[in-house]
Amino acid sequence: MVSSPPVNIAVTTSTVAGSGGGGYGDGFSLLSDDMLLDILTRLTSDPRDWSRLSCVSSRFARLIRGICCRSWCSHFIPSLTADLSISDQLPGGWAALRKLSMCCPGLHHAGVLLDEYPIPKCSKRPIWEPHLVSGRSFSREEGSKLLASRFRSDFLYISQWPGCVHAETRRKYLLFRGVFKDFKQSFVWQAVTDAKKSRIEAKCAFCDSKETWDLHSAFCLRRGLDFHQGEPVVRAFVCENGHVSGAWIEKPMYM
Repeated sequence: MVSSPPVNIAVTTSTVAGSGGGGYGDGFSLLSDDMLLDILTRLTSDPRDWSRLSCVSSRFARLIRGICCRSWCSHFIPSLTADLSISDQLPGGWAALRKLSMCCPGLHHAGVLLDEYPIPKCSKRPIWEPHLVSGRSFSREEGSKLLASRFRSDFLYISQWPGCVHAETRRKYLLFRGVFKDFKQSFVWQAVTDAKKSRIEAKCAFCDSKETWDLHSAFCLRRGLDFHQGEPVVRAFVCENGHVSGAWIEKPMYM
């Protein structure tokens, strides 16, 4: 059987919106869900295509978030997906898990460019947005090494090294991302909600959560990951859906 060639198109709202009353063009409105899914699943050359199409119509959004993203995650990160998807009600949704598997959170979401970080080089500072990464593998073993001993029974999967490198004025940072399984039933969730100063007003990089919790100030990170030259060796922040954004400073770490 000869496989179909990959679809290479630039998706914009004007491409599919058209002038039809259905909001996504008369041509697409006549297609069955199966035929439309066949087209959508070929849009893999640019990961942003699905995000753009999700904004065009509720039909596109339903198919992409409920079926396309789930299929993609099951194919590219099967071990993590199988462990997390005991229930179809995945916290944050399949689209959030797909974004977590593909995107670096950026320095702001990893806690590097928060208010306490010294402002340089000028009055304007850059806005660091999440960007694509190449690594898609996640390891619970690496997550266990990050947590303090009394939290080792929690299921934390973090992206395996090498981390995504970001150079700042003082040093380089290795950014990572991760996710907890059954976060609301974890000991870490209990610890961060009990801690008085762990909640910060920083949005999650991967879902719609408006706040995150600082794993460092809640004493969830293992000893030895405290400070180096006045700065935390590891920063890690988690949202209510269990999505983790973090950064190591570039310093030899002997795990």
